[in-house]
Amino acid sequence: MNLDTVPLSQDVCGDYLLGAVMEATTPLGETAAARHGRHATITGMFRTFEPANAVEAMIACHCITLQFVLNAAMRDAGDVSMDPVMLTRMRASAMTISKTLALWISKYRMMHDRDETRAPTAPKNAVQTPAAPPSMKPPAETVPPPPLPIQPRPIATEPPPFGVFGQSAPALRAPPDPPVARAKEGLLSSAAVLPGAPPNGRITG
Repeated sequence: MNLDTVPLSQDVCGDYLLGAVMEATTPLGETAAARHGRHATITGMFRTFEPANAVEAMIACHCITLQFVLNAAMRDAGDVSMDPVMLTRMRASAMTISKTLALWISKYRMMHDRDETRAPTAPKNAVQTPAAPPSMKPPAETVPPPPLPIQPRPIATEPPPFGVFGQSAPALRAPPDPPVARAKEGLLSSAAVLPGAPPNGRITG
């Protein structure tokens, strides 16, 4: 048998596994209407799982089968006419089947989420179509505020207290008061000059 010629279609795999589930869950003395309802229920449950590959389809069918087994175990666990010891065993068996079903559903959910997050690999010869430009407008450009003007530093109006190289500046001193200078000149001009006075014309006697 050449495995390369076997069709690996998802529909073919799902149909085969669903057929096995429908055959395994057939009760004794089932009517045609009950069989139709059971088949529709199994198909609806399988579609709800949305398996993406053969492994997920297998786990989904396993969970569906466990659900029918759990229904039968719960029916036996609720039979109060049964022996108390056997009734306790049936209830323990129902709890075990319920936990097993929850574990398989959790495992299927993890596997299904992992397959959804895995990016599909494009074929090498596939033609890549350019993506359509987004309809959103580009954000408006923000204009930076103008720089603040540089304020000139104030110039000192008072003269410095010292001249060049730390020497005093006599030229920067305030001139003498004009009335005091005129009074001094008047006294010097009106002073009497005595014979034999010194050349500076001042009175010494």
